Amino acid sequence: MVCIAKKRRIYNFGGIMVIIGLGEAGKSICSKMPKNGNIRTIVVDGGKSLPKCSTHEEYEASVPKMANKLKLGKQQDIWLITSGAGRVSGACLAIIEQLKDRSVNIIHISSDPLLLSRTQVRQERVVFNVLQQYARSGMIDALWLFSNSKIEQFVGEGSIENYYDNIDNAIINFISNYGYFVNTKPFMGSHHEPKEISRIRTVSLGDIENDQENLYFLLDNITESCYYYSISDEDKKSNKNFLTNVKQRVTLDKENNIESSFGLWENSSDISYFYSIKYTHYIQE
Repeated sequence: MVCIAKKRRIYNFGGIMVIIGLGEAGKSICSKMPKNGNIRTIVVDGGKSLPKCSTHEEYEASVPKMANKLKLGKQQDIWLITSGAGRVSGACLAIIEQLKDRSVNIIHISSDPLLLSRTQVRQERVVFNVLQQYARSGMIDALWLFSNSKIEQFVGEGSIENYYDNIDNAIINFISNYGYFVNTKPFMGSHHEPKEISRIRTVSLGDIENDQENLYFLLDNITESCYYYSISDEDKKSNKNFLTNVKQRVTLDKENNIESSFGLWENSSDISYFYSIKYTHYIQE
């Protein structure tokens, strides 16, 4: 189990990140996000910015003009978080249509299929497939695929009452760390420059001690990867094998025809860890 996934590491980073939580999954994550001047959260749900509806299709048809109502500036970094299984996820596609002239990242969280009804499975499949087409067409900047089942494998299931807390915190940790990494310069390495077509993505949390990666979603046909290492002062000063191990991971990717890069950042804790972004342009089944 990777302990870092349960700890919130919150950084301030440049620019304003607007996080729109759509439905129960998005609302739950927004409620746990840190309150600072760099992150603005907006909850959109039935009865909150949307009328209450009884079907997926009704929610798609019910979306009002939202960009001005939610005060979404064109220079803001917008992230929309949703789970396709919920009825309200039907509104996701209509909201994206209204935001297509802005920078938009979508986080789609796949629910454990054992917890879904037949209708919810169908709803998730529709949203999952359409979002991928939107990403491939360039309508959105990126589609990030996360899976509750995959995240649960490395953060732990916990009790029934707090089942989603560990999963939510793993997602929040990534968003916060990613915002920091992409808005600051590494002391070694570089920022990755993905191909224009590489818009379908997931992330892994690296367990350095056990030399393994824990994927948030099992992405097929990975074409690019980048590694964001956050290094403790102790490892920076004393770990003589650290850089060698980083280079080996990148070299292995390249041997498998995966374009790969890395960056190193310092942190003030006693723990080193990394996130890896996995990219593809291939449709996921």
